[in-house]
Amino acid sequence: MTRFPKIFLREPLNGKVHVAGFGKHPAWHDHIDDIGLDTETLVLTKKLLYSQGIATQLASGAWDQIEKSGNAIQFDHRFCWSRKCQTIAGAIWASSDGKGRTRFPMIICAQADVEGWKAIDQFLGPIDQMGMNSKSAHTPAEFRELITRLEAELYQLLHSPSDVDPSSEMTESQQSSILPELVTLAAGLKNKVHRSLHESMRPGGSHFRLASFLSGPGKNLSFWSAYLAALGLPSSPPCLAIAPIGKPWVDLIVGEPVDNDFFCLRANQIALPATWLEIVETDRRKVELTARDFLRATRLGQAATVSQQRSWWTSLFNR
Repeated sequence: MTRFPKIFLREPLNGKVHVAGFGKHPAWHDHIDDIGLDTETLVLTKKLLYSQGIATQLASGAWDQIEKSGNAIQFDHRFCWSRKCQTIAGAIWASSDGKGRTRFPMIICAQADVEGWKAIDQFLGPIDQMGMNSKSAHTPAEFRELITRLEAELYQLLHSPSDVDPSSEMTESQQSSILPELVTLAAGLKNKVHRSLHESMRPGGSHFRLASFLSGPGKNLSFWSAYLAALGLPSSPPCLAIAPIGKPWVDLIVGEPVDNDFFCLRANQIALPATWLEIVETDRRKVELTARDFLRATRLGQAATVSQQRSWWTSLFNR
């Protein structure tokens, strides 16, 4: 058993915001020196996402193969890694080091005691601006100063009131289109929980690629983070949502990732198609009822309240 399920996104932060930066930037001749890895959660974030996840895909040649076939996308993602009322929000950009090597990206992320939707709403804008400003940083000291300023800005935002409604304004057509994706996610998680009670499984999470029809990564991340929170999964595993800019899908990793889960970062829909599951009709009807309840709450602007107050999981497959 790793420390991930015990410690990840469970540390006492005492009202602080911790901002970390790692990866590649021209101010360094190689990888960025560790910046802001002040919590074990952020140390694990770099290890799982970057040192193991991204590095493994590069070392294996998996991304080289899809580049040759024209099925690779560039690094340009926003992500939300949440667990109950603690979240990491961040961005992944294509970048290079001082020697012009471009295989590894740059990653900036912030950890705080806040629900996923609020972190997405308040943190992603300043993090994006930090990414833009970093292009003018020519020394490690200038880069670190940008991190310090971002941390101070996010701290002020964290302790400011937020009246933003995290629900997505979806048309009836969009709700009909996204309903099968909600069913796939819930049914897939149900199958994982059921199997784990009867047989050994890989010590990791579950990866899903689902179509998403909302405009902008913020709305996509908010919608899927709220749905995962509303399900109220047993043991409240960390849930990672990754939205590539300008692409019609979202990647979700529930539980502890394994290295190959991050193949999704550069794979388009041909290299990594959307998740499809064969679902028995009785389970499908039960899951659809729950999904429609969530969509109804979203339409009424109550998605955040529902995700905080109600867990559908215990009754989802016992109706």
